[in-house]
Amino acid sequence: MAEGATFVRKGAPRAVIAAELIERAERHELIDALGGREVVEKIVAEGLATDARQTSKGQDKPDDVPPQFDSEPVDLWGHFEPPTLSRGLLPELIENYAFAQGEAMGVDPGGVAMAALAVSAAAIPDRVDLVMKHYRDDWTESARLWVGLVGMPSTKKSPIISAAMKPLARLDAELLRRYLCELQLWEQLDKEERKHEPKPVQKRLRLEDTTIEAAQEALAGSPNGLLLVQDELSGFFGAMDKYGGHRGAAKDRGFWLQSFNGGQYALNRVNRGVGLIPNLSVCLLGGIQPDVIRRLASESYDDGFLQRILLIVMRPATLGTDVSALSVTKDYARLIERLTKLGLPVSGSRNDDDDGVLRFDNRAQEIRRELEVEHHNLERVEAINPKLAAHIGKYNGLFGRLCVTFHCVEHAHDGYIPEFVTENTAERVAKFLRRFLLPHALAFYGGVLGLSNDHDRLAAVAGYILAHKIERLTNRDVQRGCRSMRQLERRDTEAVFEQLEALGWVMKTPGPRRTDPPHWTVNPVVHQKFAERAKAEAERRQREQAMILDIVSRGRGK
Repeated sequence: MAEGATFVRKGAPRAVIAAELIERAERHELIDALGGREVVEKIVAEGLATDARQTSKGQDKPDDVPPQFDSEPVDLWGHFEPPTLSRGLLPELIENYAFAQGEAMGVDPGGVAMAALAVSAAAIPDRVDLVMKHYRDDWTESARLWVGLVGMPSTKKSPIISAAMKPLARLDAELLRRYLCELQLWEQLDKEERKHEPKPVQKRLRLEDTTIEAAQEALAGSPNGLLLVQDELSGFFGAMDKYGGHRGAAKDRGFWLQSFNGGQYALNRVNRGVGLIPNLSVCLLGGIQPDVIRRLASESYDDGFLQRILLIVMRPATLGTDVSALSVTKDYARLIERLTKLGLPVSGSRNDDDDGVLRFDNRAQEIRRELEVEHHNLERVEAINPKLAAHIGKYNGLFGRLCVTFHCVEHAHDGYIPEFVTENTAERVAKFLRRFLLPHALAFYGGVLGLSNDHDRLAAVAGYILAHKIERLTNRDVQRGCRSMRQLERRDTEAVFEQLEALGWVMKTPGPRRTDPPHWTVNPVVHQKFAERAKAEAERRQREQAMILDIVSRGRGK
């Protein structure tokens, strides 16, 4: 009983200790020798009660008091509930396309909308600038967006990206064919003729599989900017390390970081000579899985690269409907083509110096200032993830970029772009930021990054606990019952439990012997707080088992 008293002092539940002592008696074949199981249970209970009274030094402590949990268990699934896209926030044509494609493909319309916005921004000539402040002209923004769709393969990120970029890809293919024909004719000239005939310049609208050097060549002839499409952003991040060291990766990251800002880029290479990219401007569109971006975020340099990307947490896809989206798809394709042909904004003023730039009207400028204060206050909130705070720091410029995009999309069919971005446009962009983009940023930085690289395992173990209504478990219990934990070693399994303990789900209870692995007592609150989740988890596991049994029976010809 002395060993049992030791566990009492450590806070282990009496029921746990009694079960361990009875199990030990069975292993040593003492049950029958002591007069049967009921007698042993009575001896253990009386002994524990006596030792507990002695070790507590007279303090009253009722039997079987569960360990006290200091905090509420964290909802491991609530972080991943990004907002759905509401109607009335986007330009009508983009909105119609997003919802029609979303219904037809069975995908999240928010992801479709963001992909379409990225393509639209890339199609808008980079020379269309918005002056951000009323009295200063040194801060301007163009339609330049970086968008990343975050989700598992089942969210259909790739089909969304492929559909959205299709109109721009067709226009780019025409430019590429023209360039290759001109290059072929130039290469057929003799040496003397080439001296007097400049080499054709490659003009592009999009890039996919590319190196830094190839991108530089394409950008040198594409001052209006282009779209970099990465079906898997993990490959894009990985390509930055192709030189096999910090210096090579830093050089690549520096190039792409500047492409987010635009402006001239000078080249000085030993083998390639001197060159100048008039405007290094790139829009980015890609997809990535949650576990991959968690790893990349933890391993990468904190240079603000990730915070420049609008990361949209995708909802799971459903079955698409057999409806036609042909009409809105054609409208979207015509929009992209018109955007590539936009001229400079037309000023209503007789002052030639005002021609060629966009400006906010008075009320729109007030909305910009209100947002600037709001973003500044959000950045200073201590509870906010530091990476999220850095991301919010980009929102002032992002507001301008979205205003340019919305404004140009809404006037693409007018034949000209009005000088002033109106209150209506600025108000809708502000609502889009507040109601959609910022909540998605919270879902990503507070959820995908806010926990740990083991989040998928944490959620799996938590689901196992709920589905089986478990009150006490060991490492081995979970390894046997939870597929994601089966190949883990003891120290890895304990690391997952320690994180669950920090999140208020379990409490560590020492094993009977010092060398024994610990037990984990489940916080009873989880079964109350997540009752609906427990029901859903149990039903999901039953469905999966039924599906597997069905496949097995079919394989046996039953």
